[in-house]
Amino acid sequence: MALALLAATLVTSCAGGDRLGTAWGDGAFDSNGERIYFTATSERSGPIGYSGGVEPGGMMMGGRLTCASCHGADARGGTHVMHMDEMTAPDIRWSALAGHGDEHQDETEGEEPHEEEPAYDLDTFALAVIEGRHPDGRSLSKEMPRWRMSEADLADLAAYLQSLSDA
Repeated sequence: MALALLAATLVTSCAGGDRLGTAWGDGAFDSNGERIYFTATSERSGPIGYSGGVEPGGMMMGGRLTCASCHGADARGGTHVMHMDEMTAPDIRWSALAGHGDEHQDETEGEEPHEEEPAYDLDTFALAVIEGRHPDGRSLSKEMPRWRMSEADLADLAAYLQSLSDA
């Protein structure tokens, strides 16, 4: 009985925490955008495919790559070691994407920092997610998957990123 209670407590605390798992049931997410972010599945069409990106497995929960796999549960990004390689994922909260006016180090290998990169809007967000390009057309890092998702799912994902707090 005590073991069952401990197991239930662990499952509940993990499920309510960072949501990086893949076995989420109906009602586990507040929006389709949140579901897409954590599971790479849409309530409209099911699993969302992609090409490129990091190889799933190992650190990828259940072998399925998701936005949260690299950008974290809070979408703030960070540096990860995957398959003996170091990868840095940017902050993708909408406030960070919309505020790309500061000089920053480009994700593209071997390039110098750029100044005044254009801010993201829904169109340039789609360019990044689907085609792997910055707002100015430069390629994103090869670690960024190119997702195959509908305009409706892309809008839902953007709305979820807009809902995340800067706190």
